[in-house]
Amino acid sequence: MEANLRVGTNGDEKGFRTVWSERFRFLAHYVRHPNQIGAVAPSSRSLADAICEPYRRSEGPVSILEIGAGTGAVTRHIGTLLRVGDEFDICEMQAGLVEILERDVLSLPTFVPGVKQKRIRMFCCPVQTLPFDKKYDFIISCLPLTSFSLEDVTSIFEVIKSQLKDGGVLSYFEYIALRRTSRVFAVGRRRERVKQVSSFLSRQIHDHEFARRAVFQNLPPAYARHLRFDDGSRHVRSSNSARAAG
Repeated sequence: MEANLRVGTNGDEKGFRTVWSERFRFLAHYVRHPNQIGAVAPSSRSLADAICEPYRRSEGPVSILEIGAGTGAVTRHIGTLLRVGDEFDICEMQAGLVEILERDVLSLPTFVPGVKQKRIRMFCCPVQTLPFDKKYDFIISCLPLTSFSLEDVTSIFEVIKSQLKDGGVLSYFEYIALRRTSRVFAVGRRRERVKQVSSFLSRQIHDHEFARRAVFQNLPPAYARHLRFDDGSRHVRSSNSARAAG
């Protein structure tokens, strides 16, 4: 659910309770599964807007896959952008979070018609085991990649690359300087794991990133990164993605 749902000028107490209820549930899932959640608060509206920018600028109809949907902060924002004919698949591996998504997000008016028409589908599984029956124009990832092993991150990127259409875009976010600080403060096996994952991500960013946007209206501040993996496509950085290393 959207983390920064606005409270109306009339002091909408229901909206206020909704915001803090969602934050509490997200924090509770983080406490139980810190290596799978990877954040202490849902993504802000500003970050959701930044990560959805390539999709927002596209011409429909298109197909979108969101992986690691969590409690639905980015999912909700995608719902405001969906057009007639767009297809939207959502993947979340934790059953408790899937329950929240189905109850509090997919029941919203922006989603109900697409759910009934089966243009919007929910999957409860790791992205590596999705029953793929189509390819996607956009894959939007909210997975905490730096919390995973190198093997898992590599397999996730292999799936993403295989499931994107020609010219398709991967959009994901990572917290500013998280990989750098993790390499400094982590110890033992965790430090080596973070180092390996960071090196892998830096190579992907260097070779495939075409745009990056820093979002400071988020807890913590984050980069929204956009990558293309087309063979033979020319890698061109935008002016706001001069440095790839996180």
